[in-house]
Amino acid sequence: MWKKLSLMAVMAGAVAVGIPETQASPVCGDRSKVIDSLSAKYSEEPVAVGVTSNGGVIEVLKAPDGQTWTILFTYPSGPSCLVASGEAWQDLEAKIKGPAA
Repeated sequence: MWKKLSLMAVMAGAVAVGIPETQASPVCGDRSKVIDSLSAKYSEEPVAVGVTSNGGVIEVLKAPDGQTWTILFTYPSGPSCLVASGEAWQDLEAKIKGPAA
């Protein structure tokens, strides 16, 4: 929870969203600034990426020790928004499939 609150405070200065204050505002900004902020504050780096059907990019960033993680969505029009963040990321062991399994 503290990570999310801290990240929101760090990003608030760089956020320029045209949503009225009465609505919940996503934390969005320039992708390079968001990535730099997550790297500086939490040592998080991208570890997975995918392209969505609408041309957006979704990324998972995590700290080397897995202590913190963030999911970031970059819209085709440019802004990157934090979708989720948390603690205790765990990579799953790849399972062998097919005849060798």
